Amino acid sequence: MESSESPFAVHVLASGSQGNATLITYKNTTILVDAGISARRITNGLKAVGLGLDKLSAICITHEHTDHMAGLPQLLKQCDVPVYTKAGTMREIVNRKNLDSKAFCVLTKNNFTVGDFQIETFRTSHDAADPMGLCCYSGQHKLTFMTDTGLVDDTMLKYLDESDLLVLEANYDPQMLKYGPYPFDLKKRVAGPYGHLSNEHAAQALLMMKRPDHLQVVMAHRSEKNNEQAVVTDTVTTALTAEGLIMKQDITIYHGQPKEMVSIRA
Repeated sequence: MESSESPFAVHVLASGSQGNATLITYKNTTILVDAGISARRITNGLKAVGLGLDKLSAICITHEHTDHMAGLPQLLKQCDVPVYTKAGTMREIVNRKNLDSKAFCVLTKNNFTVGDFQIETFRTSHDAADPMGLCCYSGQHKLTFMTDTGLVDDTMLKYLDESDLLVLEANYDPQMLKYGPYPFDLKKRVAGPYGHLSNEHAAQALLMMKRPDHLQVVMAHRSEKNNEQAVVTDTVTTALTAEGLIMKQDITIYHGQPKEMVSIRA
């Protein structure tokens, strides 16, 4: 008899400036990380991996920016699941979207459990109230989710260590940002310590973290104006191979897409 339990997997439903949402599944537990796209797209993403909205165990919101929570109000009308986030993030979302604070599970500690997952949170460096990254542990596997951060410090690196699945921001190419269409103040914000990670910063994080024998990484939150998938690939691959890493043997790179689901499995 076939098991109905899901393998450990990450399904990036959408990634980019226009909206972000990722499903993490293991056995009978499914977690949605961010809800920056429509509830309909999230429901369709669940269907694409053989799940209904009733199988959603929890929602985790990393921070309150629109591209990470725009679909949350409608989603909460369709399902009754706990929303885990930090206090500052909850206050911002409740005020902006006129939601009931009772829908939220405010995280007062860095560790909590959802079904088959042990989850650990850590602070990122972004211009939001209380932004966070996530480490999800299940069985022998560790997934780390870190986007929307202007830098990667030593503390963040420790959370990346020994992840076998990683969703990591590679938002912009410095030259494309410099000569791109953004006004100066926005360029300064993106490239600042509370903005986003460049391709080079992402590559350095991959080199500096303690990696398993084989790391699978989704390069995420790519800017539509200041980056291109080919540029991410070239920058990251060049940096990694220069240090002796063998692509697809030591590390395999995937790319989050704004309108197409990308799945990786442990």
